Amino acid sequence: MGRKINNLDKSSGVFKCRHPAHKSFGYAISPYHALSLKKCYPRGCVEFLWRCRMFEKGQPCPRDFKHVGRGCFSCKHYHEEKIAYAPEISLDDSQARYFIDDYREYQGWLDDMDGKTIEFSGVIESVKPHLAIEIEARRSNVNLDGYYASFLSGYINNDLFDDKIYLRLSGTQLDRLNPAPDDSLDCETIFTHSRGRIILQRARKINLSHNGGQRKINRSRALVGRATGAIIEGSLLPCKGCQYCSMADITDMTRLRIVFYRRFFCLRGVSDPENCPVRLEEILRKEESSPDSAE
Repeated sequence: MGRKINNLDKSSGVFKCRHPAHKSFGYAISPYHALSLKKCYPRGCVEFLWRCRMFEKGQPCPRDFKHVGRGCFSCKHYHEEKIAYAPEISLDDSQARYFIDDYREYQGWLDDMDGKTIEFSGVIESVKPHLAIEIEARRSNVNLDGYYASFLSGYINNDLFDDKIYLRLSGTQLDRLNPAPDDSLDCETIFTHSRGRIILQRARKINLSHNGGQRKINRSRALVGRATGAIIEGSLLPCKGCQYCSMADITDMTRLRIVFYRRFFCLRGVSDPENCPVRLEEILRKEESSPDSAE
């Protein structure tokens, strides 16, 4: 019998940070962000916000830029604002020490597993396109980089990984396997981890048991979503579980140093969840089916 392993990189309820970049997530940040990526706990971080006096007055950029970036440093309208932030931890001192010890042990396990060929099995939660977005000063490129089958948990060799796992599939595998939510899958694959996520690559010897789930994505829908989709702004709570909500890995080249981050991406092009037609339709359907609506 194997062990039970949790993804401590993504433990919720441990850290919060009031940086505006975390607003859409309710200011919650992951242990990966605080302890590995930014290493901002407990010392905090300093940010220099790039500002434009023209934008602040509601006027267009004389160079036709859409936002402030690296090309603005020599402009007379450019200025900076220095702001300091520090993560807040919800644990007391003793709990924090235990958590950080466990976190370091988990990092050692990740490093030991990285690149190894493993046996994996699990039940599919969803299948969605993997999008890669490059943001430049004058334009943005949205690329379709395969598909991710996600699992709420799964067995890595004999160990139960009791958190979300992603299995990367090619377009050819998507068409051949026709995977859908609730299908059972087992395969041989290569273990990798990227910025707090477990991502299984180059799957082979795939066995799939169709369990009646309905396939919600195909290559043509993914290509349309890539062309017409939009990054979701504001609260993400209404988007949880939506079949049109995907994750995008973003490379932002407009800053002094290239920045990598993730954002939720709507394949239907709805950037404001409050005005999403899919969500509003669901609300109307629930209201019509409620007992009160029959009176």
